[in-house]
Amino acid sequence: MLTDVLSVDLDKTLEAVEGWLSGYIRQPHSELGRSGPVCPFVAPAQDADALEIRVRLVGLTPSQALIDEIVRCGLDEFSEVGWKAGNPNLRSLLLVLPDLPPEHLHLLDAAHSALKPESVRRGLMLGQFHEKCREKAARNPAFEVSWAPVPMVAIRSMAIHDVLFLADRRDWFEEYARRFGIRYRNSAHGVDPLLTKVYEHASAVHGLRG
Repeated sequence: MLTDVLSVDLDKTLEAVEGWLSGYIRQPHSELGRSGPVCPFVAPAQDADALEIRVRLVGLTPSQALIDEIVRCGLDEFSEVGWKAGNPNLRSLLLVLPDLPPEHLHLLDAAHSALKPESVRRGLMLGQFHEKCREKAARNPAFEVSWAPVPMVAIRSMAIHDVLFLADRRDWFEEYARRFGIRYRNSAHGVDPLLTKVYEHASAVHGLRG
């Protein structure tokens, strides 16, 4: 099936994305459960020209296989981007799917669940955003934080605070600990007490030491 490209106003799509980034993602929110913007990485990433936005069209009747493949290719693409920012921790790739119909938004949720293990193995974090997304804020499970006016998938480098999202599964936590465990073992590297608490609890639950 060929996608009707003319049915998608790319200028309006990108305008909506930019408005979402500046008016929501870069702003504080009373229901977050913490201070600071919804995503603390976006402002420095944009300031460093390290946020890449790519549009992917899926057509009126997308399959799960297609959405999975778009996300999987995004993971590959992340390592192939000619990043301008010198700091790899700021690099973020935003895949925008403006023609994904509302009745198919669940495909994005399923793709996230299916490909998160692969993203974690690569040291990347994967997040889906759309109007019906039910993902909760890490510090306030009553707040559905991943709302967006246009369906999107965000891919970024794993960061120290991601223990909040990776502590439950042993394989995810092992990947996290391999990258950031030294920060917790070295008292010279101050870590948020909440992150330390979650890290130490996960280490005990999963039988990891050192």
